[in-house]
Amino acid sequence: MLITVYTALGQHDAAQRAAKTTLERCEKILAQDSHNGSALGHASVALAALGEGERAKERMERALLVDSDNITMRYNFACNLANYLHDKDAALEMLRPAFDQMGAGLVHHARIDPDLAPIRDDPRFQEMLRNAEQRLGGSD
Repeated sequence: MLITVYTALGQHDAAQRAAKTTLERCEKILAQDSHNGSALGHASVALAALGEGERAKERMERALLVDSDNITMRYNFACNLANYLHDKDAALEMLRPAFDQMGAGLVHHARIDPDLAPIRDDPRFQEMLRNAEQRLGGSD
């Protein structure tokens, strides 16, 4: 997603433009299909990047009502809660059910993902990571 790339590169203005464009496109889709999980998810990311935390969380909740078992969506929401909204507790709570089902690739990515840096040292994150690695047969 361009928002994340621009943010990682320190290009704040470009990230804001990408977030606004993403939100506009998602709003058009949601006007026709208010249950489109993908549009709800992407809109929540854009809103978080734009600093609209409450609206972002509302979209996350709606997206999870539509697709509660979507591990990738939960993972991405956790990244946004940690990075843009600075809500470590919510990020960890979002990740908990995902860690119970993540495959090895996503578990490895969680270990090194810069988007999860704000929660990486939290004992709750470490425990979830350790449990997932044990479930999958050990760490790399």
